[in-house]
Amino acid sequence: MNIYIKCILKKIIGIDEISDKIFNIYMINKYFSKNLSNTSIKIFKNHYINHIKYTNIIINTIKPNYFNIYYIKQLLINEDLTLKIIDKIPILIKNLPYKYKNNKELLLSLCKKENTLIKYASYELKSDYDFINKMISIYPASIYYASANLKDNYSLALKAVNLDGDTIEYLSERLRNNNDIYNIAFKNKFNYF
Repeated sequence: MNIYIKCILKKIIGIDEISDKIFNIYMINKYFSKNLSNTSIKIFKNHYINHIKYTNIIINTIKPNYFNIYYIKQLLINEDLTLKIIDKIPILIKNLPYKYKNNKELLLSLCKKENTLIKYASYELKSDYDFINKMISIYPASIYYASANLKDNYSLALKAVNLDGDTIEYLSERLRNNNDIYNIAFKNKFNYF
């Protein structure tokens, strides 16, 4: 059927470049704009994987609904494609290998879009002072995911409670009982106490 449509377009329009463009738009709309299927994945791998222009259009066309996630995971074929797809659908980080979960810049950029993704960061990142410090600026409650050592760090605790007093509950017991931290948290509280 698809070949038939392509032949009709070439016959009507007569210019291969324009008819190919129209055909590709038709294919993308038909196989990628609604629910994905095995056919969608097969078409992508056979026809579009090497065409950056159409790959970007397809990634932007795909809807990240519950039913599509299974098929979207099958599109994570190479590094570039994976990075493009998780940039559009950050929640996929939970299904990716460790090397992505340990990439500081990638996690920071994804957490700017969806701050709770810090829970999928590697243990090394959750123990990294610089990473947690930057994450607290984005999402003060990220101190919850920090290692026990960093939850006991005075400067990180001070920064977190300055931004959101409710984060006092995630700090170490020593810092929760610190008068300075307590007073700042009480002043900046939203729901705590």
